[in-house]
Amino acid sequence: MSTGVHSAAAAARVPGPRPPGPAPVGGTGPAEAVLRAAGARAVVVTGPAGSGKTHLLDDLAAVHRRAGLTVVDGRTTDPDAVTGGFVLVVDDAHRMSGEVADRVRRALAQPAGRVVVASRPWPRPAELTALLADVAEAAPGHRQSVVLGHADRAAVDGWTRARLGPAATPALSDAVLARTGGVPALVHCLLRSLARRGGRPGAVDPSRTPEEVSALLHADLDALDERTRALLHAVAAGAPLDDDVLGGLLDVPEARVAELIAAGRATGWLLPDGRVVPLAQEVLLAATPADVTRRTRRALLGLLVERGEEPVGLALGLAAERVRDPRAAALLERHADAALTADPALAGQLLGAAADSGAPVAGLAARRAQAAALTGDLDGAVRWADAALADPGAADRPRAAGVVAAVLARRGLMGRAAELYRLAGAEHAGSAALALLATGDREAAARVVAEARSGAAAVPTMVSVSEQLMAEGITDSLRSGTDAGDAVAAALSTLTRAAALLEPVGRTALLVDTPSALAALVALHCGELTVAESVLQRAVDTDLGGRPARPRHRLLLAWIAMLAGRMGRARELMAEAQDDGPLEPRDEVFLQALEVGLARRSSDVPGLVRAWVRAREAVVRHPVDLFTLLPLGELVVAAARLRDGDRLRCHVAEAQALLHRLGDPELWAAPLHWSGAQAAIITDDPAGLRPHAAALVAAARTSPHAATLAEAGRTWLHVLTDEIDPAVVVAAAEALGTAGLGWDGSRLAGQAAARVTDPRVRSTLLACARALVDPAEGETTGQATAQATGQTTGQATGQATAQAGEDSAPAAPVLSGTLSDRERQVARLVVEGRTYREIGGRLYISAKTVEHHVSRMRQRLGAGTRSDLLARLRAELAEGA
Repeated sequence: MSTGVHSAAAAARVPGPRPPGPAPVGGTGPAEAVLRAAGARAVVVTGPAGSGKTHLLDDLAAVHRRAGLTVVDGRTTDPDAVTGGFVLVVDDAHRMSGEVADRVRRALAQPAGRVVVASRPWPRPAELTALLADVAEAAPGHRQSVVLGHADRAAVDGWTRARLGPAATPALSDAVLARTGGVPALVHCLLRSLARRGGRPGAVDPSRTPEEVSALLHADLDALDERTRALLHAVAAGAPLDDDVLGGLLDVPEARVAELIAAGRATGWLLPDGRVVPLAQEVLLAATPADVTRRTRRALLGLLVERGEEPVGLALGLAAERVRDPRAAALLERHADAALTADPALAGQLLGAAADSGAPVAGLAARRAQAAALTGDLDGAVRWADAALADPGAADRPRAAGVVAAVLARRGLMGRAAELYRLAGAEHAGSAALALLATGDREAAARVVAEARSGAAAVPTMVSVSEQLMAEGITDSLRSGTDAGDAVAAALSTLTRAAALLEPVGRTALLVDTPSALAALVALHCGELTVAESVLQRAVDTDLGGRPARPRHRLLLAWIAMLAGRMGRARELMAEAQDDGPLEPRDEVFLQALEVGLARRSSDVPGLVRAWVRAREAVVRHPVDLFTLLPLGELVVAAARLRDGDRLRCHVAEAQALLHRLGDPELWAAPLHWSGAQAAIITDDPAGLRPHAAALVAAARTSPHAATLAEAGRTWLHVLTDEIDPAVVVAAAEALGTAGLGWDGSRLAGQAAARVTDPRVRSTLLACARALVDPAEGETTGQATAQATGQTTGQATGQATAQAGEDSAPAAPVLSGTLSDRERQVARLVVEGRTYREIGGRLYISAKTVEHHVSRMRQRLGAGTRSDLLARLRAELAEGA
């Protein structure tokens, strides 16, 4: 608490006023501290209302009585009539009359007389000013001045603990201090009320204003004069302690404002920092008619705007009360425009407030749409943008078109997005071209770019230049022929530059896609997983594209993790992608394809079936485009695994037609052919594998990645036909691992291992399969399996590698030669393709018994799927023979 004691001879600190109650005893209270400082004959106490002056006077009186002195009231007692030692006490000396002042002078004139005077710092009538000068002259060296003020944190904390005991907490003390402003009278009144409500920790709530506190404040409010109340009301309504502003607001000369501020501080309600005590502000605003407060705030807004200030908080307050004021609306609109590129959520709030203040709703619609889109509310963005698009004369129509285009791109409507980007203006030609390329319309994309270049030159921005670079990069990636490799390198370079260019403003750019996502897609399609991961991680770190792009970047990172075999990390990233709420159709397609891919790679057949159902719905919601070929390829493989390929036939045909319109670019076509090849492998369909292998071989002449896939496809074909060259298999599997397809390489080596009969060759192939599994994932899985089965870690790793495969994953050559004779009979008939009923009829056993034998063989051989089981049974039968 800021309490000071000042003397002509010395100065001392005095404890704050005591809580209301009995006077302290034992000579240790603040009164003793005052009187011990040189045995003062005159004590002058000054402080605002509620600071504890009266309580200190009571304590001083008690100390004097204990010293044998008579205490008399200076307002009613003549000091000449008192015999012996006495103390004349005068409270509220700021209201002192000439008669009372004369009594104080006569008391000091007597050798046995002492005086104690207390007053507020304002007003200071002439009688009091003259008296204090006389007191200083009459008691030189024996006069003490005590200045009381607002309590600090330590004082409030002490009072709170004294009143509430176990219920007192630091947070409670902070709340009491914040609400009362440290005015001692309010602090003690609030604490008394809280103490009556409950003494248990957490049982008191300082945020509610008790009735006795309100009553105290209302009594003080009623005692205020009209001018002081007007000043406090103006400050409570938001006015600063500025002479010219308050003078204009209260219609008083500036010279008079200083006196009013002093009067306000003397009430105790006006804090040193220029705020009104929060509890007092509540009562003051509640007791003043709402229309009066609104008029005050409108007048204040006008004064502040006229002198060049930007009172946004005041304008927001008026808007919240639905006060229509053109100055407030214009102010809020200006600040919203500035916030659109820095804080879209704030911009949306300010634009809504501007509308509440009377700004035309139609003129705000496009900007509100942009703000909503940037904060992830795409449905709201479309609703606002439609309002602007429906008005051909709307000045902000191009902005609305750009917003809707960005939303439609995320929902798979690339053709419509391209049209709207063209409506958005030449500066969005890059995005329009990119959307057209995504639908396979290469010629139209080129025309859009050419038209933009030949039209009126617009001032380029970082966003528009980045859009152009994205279109150029994707165009480069579509090139085929001898220079396709250089074109892919150029595409990656161009897209990476576009991402770097966009970083300073990229959090608030609405685009077809981010350059980072496009660069990652190009890198994924050419097997450069490290490049893809690097550019995406940078996009995450810089929040490129803001909230709408966060799921996109994380899902692509999850895709990379899945391809690399880091299944746990993939699931973490998928969960992060869903943190901000439901995904848009484009992101949902990737998410569901990831769910399918992870279930397939972990041989989780029930999980795969559930994921497949959700994935089918996601595919229906999102048409095929150039940038969703990866999830389509993964779903093609899953469909083959579940014998449900017909469901995707039209989607695959659409993808093939799109690629054909683009000139069958090797970069984008190769992964889809690889997926088709895997689907043929799963279904043991060499004839279905050949066209995909042929396409990969054709692309291999100009694409190293396609060459790797082609060699892998050729090797798969040989494995399916039991033409296995172990060295070739190992080379192809390792090449897949180098291309970022380690899991696929592991599966190739494992399938070959399941089909060979030489144990040493099988061991070599299994070692290759294990080496291609992600080390972290493999170690964890292997250890878990070892603990569950009692195997060594090395054996368990082989088993885990088998479980990681989906249809023909590698498995350790365990239990070879341990099939019973009956099981071998069943196995031969299963390999021949007989049904359980046919096998039972041949062996004179029931179909249920056949099913039991097959289930036991599947478990003992570690087979995850039927095709896997067939491969292992062939190997076991060959080895037994």
